[in-house]
Amino acid sequence: VAIIGGGAAGSAAALTLLRAGVGPVCIVEKSDFSEPRIGETIPPDANHLLYQLGVKSAFAAQQHLPCYGSHSLWGSRQLGHNDFLTSPFGHGWHLDRVRFDKMLLDHAVAGGATLIASKVNAIEADDDCITCVRVSRDSIKARWYLDATGRAAILSRACGVARLFDDRQTVIWMRFRVADRLLGNATWLEAVPYGWWYGAELPGNEAIVALGTDPQLAKSGGLYNMRAWAAALSGTDLVAPQIARAQMIPNSFRVTASHSYVTKKAIGANWIAIGDAASSFDPLSSAGIYKALSTGRRAANAVGSTTTVEAYQTYVEESYSDYLRMKAKLYAAEDRWNDHPFWQKRLRQRV
Repeated sequence: VAIIGGGAAGSAAALTLLRAGVGPVCIVEKSDFSEPRIGETIPPDANHLLYQLGVKSAFAAQQHLPCYGSHSLWGSRQLGHNDFLTSPFGHGWHLDRVRFDKMLLDHAVAGGATLIASKVNAIEADDDCITCVRVSRDSIKARWYLDATGRAAILSRACGVARLFDDRQTVIWMRFRVADRLLGNATWLEAVPYGWWYGAELPGNEAIVALGTDPQLAKSGGLYNMRAWAAALSGTDLVAPQIARAQMIPNSFRVTASHSYVTKKAIGANWIAIGDAASSFDPLSSAGIYKALSTGRRAANAVGSTTTVEAYQTYVEESYSDYLRMKAKLYAAEDRWNDHPFWQKRLRQRV
């Protein structure tokens, strides 16, 4: 089995395959894990997935920050609260995402996976079948290929598979240095006329603040400029006061696409799309990492079984439909700015 992409989805698939005695397994990963990664919150039920993957102890040793819920200004000017006290899986977590992803990959390699530290140079496909993946001067031929390349989805796109988009957003984010526990063990969320702001404390005396908005609104508002972004942040009622004593980390200003889409086909003759290669959720769902781990496990369990592979396709479709219903409910709960383009668009989107 060749897994293209060594992030959370790819590593979860490798760990599942190896624990089931399926192999040999190779992972192709181009990153050296030196760049910060966005996507740092996992919900309580991710704890069970980490246990199933056999990495719960290693995860605990990394000392990520517990997340007990969220505080929000959403739908009114009255502060709202949502906590995880009733969850049977305990609390969620705010991660050092780079260390988390690297831990998963290291465990997969320690378990027997071969790591090929390289980018993919070419993909050879015959209709719906991957025949070869070329890296550096080598060629990889496998019985099964798992597409864990995130939004790039290079395997499924090489087979001509399109994606169905339901929303196009951009997330503009920056990391901050904090001297004390400014935000505490919670996520901070604030709706504004042009989108929403998000804040969370991270391990290592850091915090992340992100703005989610439409790409065209970001461009027209000059929000791709760090100073304009910071000025907009200073006008928030909830997030700005929480981050007031923090210091911006130089050169940490980033822009990331956060579109909502599902691939029209998550399985092929000998390939399976997992993680963001299969579907992508709005970051407000806090489900991206969970989805990566879950689809990685399910796809690995499906390898070699036609019936189970088809069931995986159904799972991707149904999970995305559930997500769209949740997303519609979330955005409909904010009705203060229905005449603004950002909110108008989300009220019109399909469920």
